[in-house]
Amino acid sequence: MNKEYINSQPEVENKYNVDLLTDEKVIFTPELDMVGTEKGRLLGISPLVTLTNQRIIIDNTVGVWTIDILQDINSCKKAESGKWIFKRNYLLIDLNNVVEYDGGKQSLTGFSFYFKKTDTTSLQKIEEIMNH
Repeated sequence: MNKEYINSQPEVENKYNVDLLTDEKVIFTPELDMVGTEKGRLLGISPLVTLTNQRIIIDNTVGVWTIDILQDINSCKKAESGKWIFKRNYLLIDLNNVVEYDGGKQSLTGFSFYFKKTDTTSLQKIEEIMNH
């Protein structure tokens, strides 16, 4: 991942009022339909997602997930599930390490970002930023 490219992205409104770190700026706030684990286990509907030049912050109303873009992400790719009218495109983010949650009862190694079916622009934009 190219840190210079991410830092060159224009700043946008901090729509969800996340606490920013030093030298951090919000570069994208996609409106997701759902967020899940890498295996498709649902983590939340209509989560609040903020992409900064340093992190991805996911608020699923039960908890807040924070992913360091340079340290935690192994890969990021567009994926597809279902067929015909049930076909869904989503972004699969693979993490470097296992993350435990729910008091250690569950774990994940990645996130699935499900965009609204009509919102192909957001999927393309976040994919471009993450894979540049």
